[in-house]
Amino acid sequence: MHKTLITVIFISSLSLGGCMKHSSLEEHQRPQHWGVLISDTHNFYQISPDVFRSEQPSNQLIPFLKKHQIGTVINLRARNEDAKVLRDQPFNLVHIPINTWSIDRNDLLEAMQTIQTAKQHNQKVLVHCYHGSDRTGATIAMYRIIFENWSIEDAVKEMKQGGYGFHIIWKNIDQLFSPKNVKWIQQQLLNPS
Repeated sequence: MHKTLITVIFISSLSLGGCMKHSSLEEHQRPQHWGVLISDTHNFYQISPDVFRSEQPSNQLIPFLKKHQIGTVINLRARNEDAKVLRDQPFNLVHIPINTWSIDRNDLLEAMQTIQTAKQHNQKVLVHCYHGSDRTGATIAMYRIIFENWSIEDAVKEMKQGGYGFHIIWKNIDQLFSPKNVKWIQQQLLNPS
C-alpha cells in the first residue's frame, strides 16, 4: 500500500511537472533579437532572416510557410506527420526523430548539419516538433550558439523564457548546453566525416 501511494504521488508529480512551463518574459521585457511571433495559433516564430520555428504544421500553417518562402522543414518528432500533411507541398522534408527524454548532442548535430546544408542552398528553414517548445527549443538554442555566436546563457534564457512554451520537466536538456558539447558540434560541422 505504501509503495503504491508513493508511486501514485511520483507519477502525479511528473504529470503536473510535465505540464508546467517556464515563465515567459512579458512582451515589453523580451529582447528584440529574440524570435518574432508570426502566428500564436501555430506557435510560429521567425528566429532569424532564414530560420523559423513552430508546432506540428497543419494545413492552416502551409500558407504561412509559403508566404515566408520556407524551403526545408525539419521535423523533430518521432512520428513523421509531415509525410502526410506536407507531402504534396514544395518543401524539402527532413525527419530527425528525437525523443525529448533522450535528446543528445548527436541529435542536435544532425539538426545543425541540416540547417547548414539549407543555408548553403539559400533555403529558409522551419524547425518543429509537436508543440514547438522543447525539442524545437533545444535545437533553436543550439542554432543561436553555433550560427549566431550567442552565449550559452543567452540562448538557454531565450529557450526557456521566450514564450515558446518550454516545459520545466526537461532538466536533461540543460545538460546539452555545455562548452564541451558546443565545441564538439562546431568541430563536426567544420570537419564532416
